[in-house]
Amino acid sequence: MATFVSFVTKNYNDLFFKRRDERSVHLPLAGSPLFIIGIVCTYLCIVLQYGPRHMLNRKPYNVLNMIKIYNLFQMIANITLFLHICYNVFLLYDNFSFRCQPIDYSISRVGMDEVYFSYAYFLLKLLDLADTVFFVLRKKQSHVSFLHVYHHSFMVLTTYCALVFVPGGHVLLLGLWNTLVHAIMYFYYFLSSLGAQNHSIWWKKYLTRLQLIQFIHLAFHFGRPLLSGNCNFPKFWLWYGFLQAIFVLGLFLDFYIKTYNKTDKSITSQHRCEKNAK
Repeated sequence: MATFVSFVTKNYNDLFFKRRDERSVHLPLAGSPLFIIGIVCTYLCIVLQYGPRHMLNRKPYNVLNMIKIYNLFQMIANITLFLHICYNVFLLYDNFSFRCQPIDYSISRVGMDEVYFSYAYFLLKLLDLADTVFFVLRKKQSHVSFLHVYHHSFMVLTTYCALVFVPGGHVLLLGLWNTLVHAIMYFYYFLSSLGAQNHSIWWKKYLTRLQLIQFIHLAFHFGRPLLSGNCNFPKFWLWYGFLQAIFVLGLFLDFYIKTYNKTDKSITSQHRCEKNAK
């Protein structure tokens, strides 16, 4: 037992203190991974166990004003980060390679921008956890699906590790895609919180399609350098990005088929009934 503990401690110290990118170590929440693991575990306990138990015999909380502010802030924060990443990728870099972009580990402007982009993106993923908490407080536990909880919790852990080990380079396209999708998504949520729900099905359907396109492109983006080889980017993270994109694509595709095929059939059936009634 003592040997096992010694082995784990040695590898933990070697990985998170000796091999990590030192440029982010001073940033809040970017130090030890234990605190981030603690946040994710607390999140899972709240939204899956303690939250539903607390709400069991209570009426839904009125958190609409809080949700409006939250959605508006998320929309502005995501579009701001999206535009900053666009500026760096398409204007500041001399020749950003979509085939294989290595990480700039220097303390130059470009190198440090990548660190701060990764850090801002990581903070946004932490803030995303509030989505599920709002569902619980409003007694919408059916929204707390495996896809939702898995995606939110693993994004926190993944973005933390990306900040620590691969802040920038080829993974910038993931941040570019995700901030764009989230800016649109939170704009839709903000309009819905104002009562503009007349076209909610249309919005949600095409937003999910955009998410599917995102994961298809990210699978290609991470898979391409794996197939071509000779890419100066850590292969482990290329494999992780590729497999994660494929896995989440499958989850979103399953959600799309089950949700919108059922909705389309329901609408078609309703139109037939109305036609027969006439």
